[in-house]
Amino acid sequence: MKNKTQEKLDTLVEQLKADKHQYAPKLQKQIDWTNYDQAQVNEINDMLNLIRDAVDEASSNLGLDQAADNAGPGRPKNSASDEAKVILMQQYFCVSNRVAGGYALLFKEKLHLKNTFSYKTIERSYQDLQVTQILQQVFRLTQEPVCEKEHAFGPDGTGLSTSMKQNIEVDRQNGKVYKGYEKMIVMVGCKYKLFSAFQFAQTPTDNESPYFEPLLAQTAECYRQIDFVPADSAYMSRRNCNLVASVGALPRFYPRKGVTLCQKGSVSWRKMLLDLLKDPQKWLETYHAHSNAETAFSTLKRDCPVPLRKKIPQRKKQEAFTRA
Repeated sequence: MKNKTQEKLDTLVEQLKADKHQYAPKLQKQIDWTNYDQAQVNEINDMLNLIRDAVDEASSNLGLDQAADNAGPGRPKNSASDEAKVILMQQYFCVSNRVAGGYALLFKEKLHLKNTFSYKTIERSYQDLQVTQILQQVFRLTQEPVCEKEHAFGPDGTGLSTSMKQNIEVDRQNGKVYKGYEKMIVMVGCKYKLFSAFQFAQTPTDNESPYFEPLLAQTAECYRQIDFVPADSAYMSRRNCNLVASVGALPRFYPRKGVTLCQKGSVSWRKMLLDLLKDPQKWLETYHAHSNAETAFSTLKRDCPVPLRKKIPQRKKQEAFTRA
């Protein structure tokens, strides 16, 4: 026979699933339209400056020689930092390799490029080892300004299409097997909405939950303090609750129907559900910060509406990583 606490939990979960729970109204924030306008006006200039400065700093931190080493036979090698700047610029503007070559010529002085190069060089850059090292270092550098300010992170996954005819949301609703997608699972800061960790699924139909552990570990390496990890019910498990507790944070996984209070070795699991019963409004307010993380992919797809262009798997993953 169920105890009263379990019955109360079952009732609350049923209300949540039926969308009958009464939420406290959210206060609307005023938008600073002056700053918004200025941000829109200066966006391209600021982004190109950011690409230039971040890549130069990343190359310097890695100790990479920015001058191309052309000694010996064979095709002269281009600067890895120049190639990294061009493919970052290419993904920002969402253009093809040939058009990116034209943009590199146009913005050569702005990006401090030593040379311009052919569209085939841009294509090959996506699997160049030094370029990959620079991009990974840039990824870490972009998180440093908020590493002490961001304290809540949410996981999310999506399939990035490789054809204009594909849409993963439509395919999911129609019950189709996903083919031709590059599935990416990420951890996103709930306040500043920066990606903190990346994982690529082996297949588009992979369950996202097993990728939670490496995402959390990568995030904990970069950020000083993690307070909350809100996630939808796909990630809800006692193991994942224990992982969140191990980094000093509170799990906030949306409950599934039929969930029980039995901890089965996970104290954080039981505490999470009891906290939900004690103060549903506060618990759900923390959980719904996850919606900010979910907007990251919708923003990415609006800013980069074109499908992934690369065909070679390694280059395709690099393109998705660079775009994000």
